[in-house]
Amino acid sequence: MNPATKDAAARAFRLVHHAMAAAGIAVMLAATMERMQRDYARGLEIAFLAVAAFFAIEFILRLIAAPEAPGGAHRGAGQARLAWLGSLPGAFDFFAALPGAFYLIGSHDAQLFSFIWVFKYIRYSPGLVSLGRVITHARHALSSVLLGFMIVLLAAASLAYLFERNVPHTDPQAFKSIPEALWWAIVTLTTTGYGDVVPVTPQGRMLAGVVMMSGILVFALWAGILAGGYAEETRRREFLRTWDLVAKVPFFHDLGASVIAEVARLLRARDYPAGAAIVRRGEPGDCMFFLVEGEVEVRLDPQSLRFGAGYFFGELALLTGAPRNATVVAIRPCSMLALDIVDFFELLGRQPELAQAIHEEAGNRLGPDAPVHPALKAMLARHKRTPKTVS
Repeated sequence: MNPATKDAAARAFRLVHHAMAAAGIAVMLAATMERMQRDYARGLEIAFLAVAAFFAIEFILRLIAAPEAPGGAHRGAGQARLAWLGSLPGAFDFFAALPGAFYLIGSHDAQLFSFIWVFKYIRYSPGLVSLGRVITHARHALSSVLLGFMIVLLAAASLAYLFERNVPHTDPQAFKSIPEALWWAIVTLTTTGYGDVVPVTPQGRMLAGVVMMSGILVFALWAGILAGGYAEETRRREFLRTWDLVAKVPFFHDLGASVIAEVARLLRARDYPAGAAIVRRGEPGDCMFFLVEGEVEVRLDPQSLRFGAGYFFGELALLTGAPRNATVVAIRPCSMLALDIVDFFELLGRQPELAQAIHEEAGNRLGPDAPVHPALKAMLARHKRTPKTVS
């Protein structure tokens, strides 16, 4: 039941879960159509009750499993369940179990509340979860813009009432009070422009133009805040994934966080279609690769090996300067991150101690007689000749 679980049982549960949510929403929509109710009333009722029963059972199972969820181990079973009930996912699951209960006690309009089932998809949507974090982090800026929106809205309604209250309109009640004028202010400030209520005085029309421009400005600010926050959240998530890939490389994982972060910033994205040769045997090794998505086949003698996301290759070529010893082909479309040899040695040039540490790690893996890339050898020699200063 954990969205991050990838075994077969979890995938089967998610498939049934998503199908049930879609079926429940379809039944709710069909129940509002007179012809469907007349011809298929009994079938719609059975389908509704089946979906409602599924989500009621799911709610009970999640309540029972709450102590096993991340963060529940340090609480008692009762406290973990109460904490889950008080959380947003727990609240959605609780309300998703209510339509069936309301139907059984005689409220046949309970089917209309089945729209809550659409929120069941949020748990399985990483993009919406990221958007929630963006809104949480940018809440102060968004609240400030919202306050500005309310100020402009109230000011616009008050001035419209002042300018238009004594002028006849198509709708006699259009501007007879500030609450009545608020409808015009909302429609104008959001640039919707229904045209059902319009000012007729010159000053009222000038006010309408200012309100329209203010609405564009307010929504541009909101869009800019959300777009910037979402871009930052995406960059942070991609950086963490890249960090994890780099940290798996034996040459890097013991060199400290600052080095891993520097290497992660040097990586460049590359995409390969299915069947493309990423590297060929005998070619000079000018970069190493990290496989982000897709599947590759490493063609060796006497057999070939296949690897998925998280695999890396080509790191030895950066250290030894030797040609590629295998051909790597994309079996499926692949997204790769490449560390170019020029960027790699530029990093070593800025941090000579890093060159020495990588050379020692290479010696541990390949043996003391392993070949060394000429550029790395020159860096090591220059580092040994440079006198150390004592502070």
